Amino acid sequence: MKIVNIETDRRGEHEEKVFSALGADYRCVNCGGDTGIIAREAGDADVILFTASKVNKELIDSLPKARLFVRYGVGYDNVDLEYTKSRGVKVCNSPSYGSYDIAEHAFALLMAVNRKIAAYDRGIRAGTFGKSADYKCYRLEGKTLGLIGFGRIARRMLKFSSGFGMNVLVYDPYVGEDVISLQEARKVGFEEVLIDSDYISIHAPLNSETAGMFGTPEFEKMKDTAVIINTARGGLIKTGDLIEALRSRTIRGAGIDVYDDYPRSADHPLALLDNVVLTPHAAWNSVEAAYALHEEVADEVARFIRGEELRNVVNK
Repeated sequence: MKIVNIETDRRGEHEEKVFSALGADYRCVNCGGDTGIIAREAGDADVILFTASKVNKELIDSLPKARLFVRYGVGYDNVDLEYTKSRGVKVCNSPSYGSYDIAEHAFALLMAVNRKIAAYDRGIRAGTFGKSADYKCYRLEGKTLGLIGFGRIARRMLKFSSGFGMNVLVYDPYVGEDVISLQEARKVGFEEVLIDSDYISIHAPLNSETAGMFGTPEFEKMKDTAVIINTARGGLIKTGDLIEALRSRTIRGAGIDVYDDYPRSADHPLALLDNVVLTPHAAWNSVEAAYALHEEVADEVARFIRGEELRNVVNK
């Protein structure tokens, strides 16, 4: 059994230990996303480990021996699910490793925006003590948190919010009302979340149904005191519409960790706004999550090698 990580030349210690014990050949090569290099370096691999590479028809066809792709991460919008399925190639993600951390980060963004933490900090550093963004702060107690999606991360968010005495609405067409009510939340439609929530936190996958689900029409239905948090995928929000909604104070603020247009310079329109808190796609990051990610990937590959049922197949 041959396993190749196509995005790094650093061999994971945990993977090394697990794969070696199973007699597998494990290699790591940073191919830079180049299909030609990947084909040359991993053309004999049975298992491909990846993160950002586009697993599309071109890549699949260049790796005729590959039967399993495992992603270091939760999202899989960079994978052609239908083509991989048609070729009999299984694709797995790593859905559990950072669910606590992402939820923690999402709630931290909510708090930072709500209490103007970043704005206060910037004001002090700029020598304008006591001056800050011109939006109001509100207590969280008794306010309504709207969750878009109700997977592992959103359920953690619900637990965090309960400690602040918040009410929770959930929009997720794929989760039953009975499951949601057991978590002491209420299942509602998308429009009701928009209209009634004081805070909205997005925890949905990016696909054809959800791309651009938040734009000007949605922001206009939200309260002008509402805050939106996105730690899921940048493409779920139309960036230009968000910028306009923040500029015009159509909504009060936003906490953003993921982008379709990363703010890589200080003059990016998002970076110029005082009612948004930005972080660099770092919600997953903790020492514990990093180790858990390596464990989750290695364990899934180990099941494949042993001929056991895989837990995290996303192209069934």
